[in-house]
Amino acid sequence: MNGFSPLPEKELPPGRHGQLKEFMMQEIENAATPSGAAPGRRRWARPAFAVPSLAGALALAVAAGIAVWGPDDAGRTIGRDGEATYAFAPNVNADTTGGAGELLLQVAAAVDPRAEDIRDDQYTYIRSREAHVAVNDDIETVLPPLSDREIWLPVDGSGTGLSRQPDSPHHEDEYTLDPEPAPGELGSHRNLNYRHLQTLPTDPDAMLEWLRSHQDPETEGRNDDQDAFVLASDLLLAPLMPPDVTVALLGAMAQIPDVLVVRDAVDAAGRQGFAIVRYDSYNPGLRDEVLFAPGTLELLGFRSVATEATDTIEAGQVMSTTAVLERAVVDEAGERP
Repeated sequence: MNGFSPLPEKELPPGRHGQLKEFMMQEIENAATPSGAAPGRRRWARPAFAVPSLAGALALAVAAGIAVWGPDDAGRTIGRDGEATYAFAPNVNADTTGGAGELLLQVAAAVDPRAEDIRDDQYTYIRSREAHVAVNDDIETVLPPLSDREIWLPVDGSGTGLSRQPDSPHHEDEYTLDPEPAPGELGSHRNLNYRHLQTLPTDPDAMLEWLRSHQDPETEGRNDDQDAFVLASDLLLAPLMPPDVTVALLGAMAQIPDVLVVRDAVDAAGRQGFAIVRYDSYNPGLRDEVLFAPGTLELLGFRSVATEATDTIEAGQVMSTTAVLERAVVDEAGERP
């Protein structure tokens, strides 16, 4: 027995049919820090779809003071008990159980297969609540206050988008998002516009092959399973995803080894859920998690949890968290639903 109570049976909430599922963009911003951001800070949250190089992952771990282990190491220390909150995961390293593949297939079965008609000249809109630790010698390693963020992206990817987040500690309150790469250009497989996402595989096996095909085979020390999990989870958090592609992504994730379940997870909006998680193969002192709602199986958001204590970081401390609050399709950038 694992000590976890079973998840409630899934049920579809009122009004869910005829709507696309809510998805979250974890991060959409320029690689360069926008003007006005505090110098020397680095976001804890990885950029959307950025699969870090091994050197980059190690550098981030060293900067944060988190122990770096090999992917086959065992014997992780169990974190303290306590109440699960958006900023803390109790009993970390003793809070996981198996069955992730079966749960992911349940989530896939709950996806509404109907997609809305969306025009090329429209924008996808996402409102989220988030907080991300900034790693800096002069900054205490704690989550900053939660703040709401709004993002508008052109449906066809042909123009600029918009990001708005008042009082953000990391970047300007409002700035323009550059157009995405044209099809076939370097990095275009990471595009978030809805028209591009409609071209992705709709079969789980083909999706898993596609996820692995976009890693760099020339880079020494890559872990295909870790890279596929990162890319798949980031895609699930895109602003708007075709339902059949969503099902394929969930089915692909169900086939990735070493994916686990945390039965008690709280998102940035304070909502209780469960998490599909994987210890980072490049830095298992961190754990990436995608959160879902029990019962409805709706996507709640994303978080990253420290699994090893340091002088300034507690095991179980949430290092990055993002929760979906609202999603819509609008006619203009800056327009609210």
